[in-house]
Amino acid sequence: MRTIDNPVQLKLDLFTSQPVNALSNNIPEVRYLHPQPVSSRSLKLADKLEKLAATMQTTIDSKLHPAIGQQNITARRSRIAAGMREEGERLALIQRWLEGLAQSHRTGTCPSQFAKIDNRKQLADLATIYRWYEEDSKYLQDCFTYNYSIVDRLVQFGIRSKDEAIVAVELLGKLCSSNPAPEIERSVEKANELRRRAIYTKVPDFFPTPPEIIDRMLRLARIDSSHRVLDPSAGAGDLCLAVRKLGAVIDCFEINSDLHQALTLLDFQPLNYDFLFATPRPMYDRILMNPPFSKDTYIDHVRAAYDWLAPGGELVAVLPNGYRDSRITQRREFAHWLDSLGANSYANPADAFTKSDRRCGVSTHLILIKR
Repeated sequence: MRTIDNPVQLKLDLFTSQPVNALSNNIPEVRYLHPQPVSSRSLKLADKLEKLAATMQTTIDSKLHPAIGQQNITARRSRIAAGMREEGERLALIQRWLEGLAQSHRTGTCPSQFAKIDNRKQLADLATIYRWYEEDSKYLQDCFTYNYSIVDRLVQFGIRSKDEAIVAVELLGKLCSSNPAPEIERSVEKANELRRRAIYTKVPDFFPTPPEIIDRMLRLARIDSSHRVLDPSAGAGDLCLAVRKLGAVIDCFEINSDLHQALTLLDFQPLNYDFLFATPRPMYDRILMNPPFSKDTYIDHVRAAYDWLAPGGELVAVLPNGYRDSRITQRREFAHWLDSLGANSYANPADAFTKSDRRCGVSTHLILIKR
């Protein structure tokens, strides 16, 4: 048996224009650089492959954007949605391969090892190999070391080793080079997964701001691209993303490590974890915040955030109702402090947070403070 120690050299062998004496243990001869005559059979096969690829689109879309992912978030639903998205990515890869093979049949450049492929199931094992290759998974080597069942099926493509498998999936990728894959933003999907996990594990005080409330906050703050903005408790970045869309620069803090990582994956750079332990720097034109409510922590957060406002800056915060009528001294003092600053209050719809991804029945309002 021929041992392949150098995948790069194997690629060169595949693309050589010289005849190769095909042995039973070698990848079949491939004449890739010099197009072959295009037969009517090849054109018919190209048509078939293109039609197969087109019929996959509806399924791919439903997998990449599963309806269950929009339902009330639970651990089980999150696992199901993640599995569906992974399957959608696998099908999208197979779809591109089918399109690439169809084009290679039309130009007479289809590698002989793939010439008989006429359905998507034949590419399923190669898609598995590609995933292991992309993830640098030990399964890619183990499947040949321990003779997984997939090995017997790969023989039809002349694949009998890890190196030959790598060359095969890379060659399929080259067939698709004229039609590059749409960029799948894996960092965004990972951030979304961390967000979903924070919801179904009930991270304390993490109640994402509903879109309706975000829109009201942005209108009150009148943010434009010249503003520098701060979110002192950014959660998974809902407010940050909305501000970014307006072209403004936004900084943030987040105490939870998973949510902190999610913000980083979304290309934000949290200044630190716990906002209350940071030294105030009065440099922000706008501060938008949905602070934690438990144990009246929102009081400390809003007071601290005010010290980060630049002269002429404005702060908009989501606050729970009821502190003005409370008998608790800290709450009454907070209400007096807001009045001394000339803060304005704006009622939110009573059911606003029942529309959050993590629902709760708390009634809230917005405050606007100018410095």
